[in-house]
Amino acid sequence: MSSQTPTQLDESTTGRHIPALDGVRGLALLLVLALHMLWSNPIVEGSWIVHFFAKAHLYGWVGVDLFFVLSGFLITGILYDTLQDKRFFRNFYARRAVRIFPLYYAFLLLVVVLVLGAGYHVAWSTYARILTYTVNLSIRVLPPPTNAPWINLNHFWSLAVEEQFYLVWPCLVFLLRTRKRIAIGAVCGVLLSLLTRLLLVHFGMQHINPYLLLSWTPSHLDGLFMGALLAMVVRGPYRAWLLRWSSVLLVLAAVAVVFFDRAYPLTEEFAGTTVLVWGIPLLSVMFALLIASALKTKSVAQRFFAWSPMRFFGRYSYGAYVFHYSITEFCSHKRPVVLAATHSKLLSVMLPATVAFVVTMVLAWLSFNLFEKRFLALKGRFHAQRSDATLRDALHES
Repeated sequence: MSSQTPTQLDESTTGRHIPALDGVRGLALLLVLALHMLWSNPIVEGSWIVHFFAKAHLYGWVGVDLFFVLSGFLITGILYDTLQDKRFFRNFYARRAVRIFPLYYAFLLLVVVLVLGAGYHVAWSTYARILTYTVNLSIRVLPPPTNAPWINLNHFWSLAVEEQFYLVWPCLVFLLRTRKRIAIGAVCGVLLSLLTRLLLVHFGMQHINPYLLLSWTPSHLDGLFMGALLAMVVRGPYRAWLLRWSSVLLVLAAVAVVFFDRAYPLTEEFAGTTVLVWGIPLLSVMFALLIASALKTKSVAQRFFAWSPMRFFGRYSYGAYVFHYSITEFCSHKRPVVLAATHSKLLSVMLPATVAFVVTMVLAWLSFNLFEKRFLALKGRFHAQRSDATLRDALHES
């Protein structure tokens, strides 16, 4: 194996923050915000620019898969790097809890207060599933959690997938122990997720619930396991080779995605089963290579994702993700007013979307600095006592 040099490769694993990965998270957020805030009916009038953006935002759903790959990469890296910690499970679950739960449950409490205070109703059976991160496990479509038209919690299925992964994967990593076995486990996870979708299609389950292929946890673990696989590769002897060729491999993967998109448009994820069955693993590979490219020092990807605006969106992505859909719903109800005043469909979409975007990011900033930080400070109580799996140890592991 050729030796890496500091000018070519980022020598970071545990114990060091990687700024570019904040930017990757920021891109994932912006994709999702574009999808939800710029929605429109398919009848679009105007210049080619209007048509371009009306179609381009429909690709935003892939931002969730980018979130998944990044989460799988970071979480598996943390788990592997702290395997020798005497309080392995306590520290991991405690740190996840103080990061995820306070804002999530505070927001859900606020929703209940606002909904009931405004005279609307709560479907408590659905709400209980949201509270327990199991809303995505129902075989049949659940009723909306509330009849308030300005509340939308549909995107919480992705948080449920991640939390269920966080619950089980640490136990498997602890049992598998070695880098090689964890990598094999991750590959098996990708294949099992693909097999699950194939079986769902074979038995026609998508006709019972069209969201099963996308939101049911067993059918959408490709990204999380692909990120886990990447975490093991960059801690092993193939790290230097992967990062050196990551840009080339990323271009090849992107070309494959483009050809796939031409045959099976990724803008129509529910138009057929092919996009969800085969498009998800293909996107997961591309996003894993994108992250690998962002780890390479002085690469175009690293410079872009380390750019302060991208890092800004990544830093406040969790709060923005939690808040944005309900804010978007509220602002979207003002579209008829804007249309009547401007007689422009473009403005009736863009002005409420702009307001929703600004309000979302302001609230995310306030939430992080005035609320979430108080709980994040508690993470310091759950530091690993030992972490033997440093980069250089991993590189020379037999």
